[in-house]
Amino acid sequence: MSCFSARLDSAALVTSLIECLIEEKRSEVVAHIAIDAAGLELHVVGRSKSTHATLTLPVSCFAAFDCVDETGAQFVRGGDQEPITFSVDVRALVECLKLFGAAGADLEVSLSYAPATEVFKLTLEEPGAFTSCDVHVLEDSNDLEGATDMAGAFRDAPTAAKTLATSATLRDVVADFDESAVGSSTIKVSVSRRAPHFRLAASGSVGCVQIDVPRDAFVVFEAPEETRSWTYQTQAFLHGMKALPHSHETYVRVNDHGMLLVQHMVANDRGAGDNMYLEYLCCSDTDDHLPDAPPPGERPADASQAAATFATMASPAF
Repeated sequence: MSCFSARLDSAALVTSLIECLIEEKRSEVVAHIAIDAAGLELHVVGRSKSTHATLTLPVSCFAAFDCVDETGAQFVRGGDQEPITFSVDVRALVECLKLFGAAGADLEVSLSYAPATEVFKLTLEEPGAFTSCDVHVLEDSNDLEGATDMAGAFRDAPTAAKTLATSATLRDVVADFDESAVGSSTIKVSVSRRAPHFRLAASGSVGCVQIDVPRDAFVVFEAPEETRSWTYQTQAFLHGMKALPHSHETYVRVNDHGMLLVQHMVANDRGAGDNMYLEYLCCSDTDDHLPDAPPPGERPADASQAAATFATMASPAF
């Protein structure tokens, strides 16, 4: 019978990252969890299936990690074993991790799951005391299948623009686009090889904000010759940026259909091993400038090159 157990020396950072998956205006947010030899992944699909957030926790961020398949054999990296999968309410999971408040999240936490129990068990450890929380798993849904289709759609289209910057560079910029401060339901993102190279703009009932980020603020900056602009729901865009306070670098890509992929690299708080990643994918409302379509039956000259370039930048991109 398959089962999983692991331990975190401190749950503070992981708890904060899991909170970044939560859509604030949803009462119930379901996380689809997948566990194998590489570590643990949490997937959250937006209500309209137009967003998909993924938190990747590698084995190295755990003080202990054990995972066996249904035959009782240890999971092997690169093997063909089916991962252990289940779904939980993210808010319930965070409430358990923060049972003792903000300070409690810094305690050691043990995690375990066995399919037969249908319970994801968390044990918070403090000197001389153990507190157990049972998070009951939810019925499977097809949400994750739709999110997989969305990820495939992003990969199938050439990349229109991509940037890599320190998260600190973007942190203050994004802070000025709080929905309540601007009163705008959408944010417009514009990129170009010509100045202004990277622009965020929003205009609403309260006021308007427009910020230009210079080219030299980015470690990597690739954009079309002519300006391309895409509009995103403010709530969705800001949701994708929630991990900026915790991440070290942020990689942003937009494909030809206006789909936005944001990848945050978060340093492993154990000081060694693979980094953690929080990835967010969302669809645009509008594309203000679509690329010219090739004549019927003619393939774009750079289509194969674009596909090959994308393949080398697969997630994680750092």
